[in-house]
Amino acid sequence: MKVYFSSTIKAKKVLAENFKHIYQTIEKLGHKNVSNFLLKTDPDQFYSRPTGMAKEHYRQMLKQIQSADVVIFEVSVASLGIGYLVNRVLEMEKPVILLHTKEHKPYLFRFLKDDKLQICEYELSNLKEVLKMALTNAKETANVRFTFFVTPKILAFLDFVAKKKHVPRAVFLRRLIETAMKKEKFKPENPF
Repeated sequence: MKVYFSSTIKAKKVLAENFKHIYQTIEKLGHKNVSNFLLKTDPDQFYSRPTGMAKEHYRQMLKQIQSADVVIFEVSVASLGIGYLVNRVLEMEKPVILLHTKEHKPYLFRFLKDDKLQICEYELSNLKEVLKMALTNAKETANVRFTFFVTPKILAFLDFVAKKKHVPRAVFLRRLIETAMKKEKFKPENPF
């Protein structure tokens, strides 16, 4: 799977070794990192960049997240920015794994309830086992891409609903299908 891993850059000052191990463990488990932002970025220089560079970083980050099958955040250091990104990723219906150390349990994330969200405590000594299990679980909840053609009239309606309800078209369609599944009391024997 393609994995986007990140954290707040300010955490690099205390968790640089953890970040390095997480990147390496993702690769050792046979997955591909789509970003090396945490490894290559200096925390002190990051926040002093010009606005244009910050805007480009944000654009690139969203592009990398979109290309990933699963997103992992190390959340031992609190960050509103990471909280925002977790919400964005969950809206994209992608699996999210939140890693934290025993001493730094995330406060607000524990109130989130989503089938695609896993909150995992780890130590460097058990990181491989924790990530292996979490990535296996994430793979089971990953979406399958389904593309189909619609008429211009249907597309106009989907655009209208997306704008009015502030949800992506795919989310709106998925909710319609899920509602129909509940109405029909559909329970698949094996979804894959």
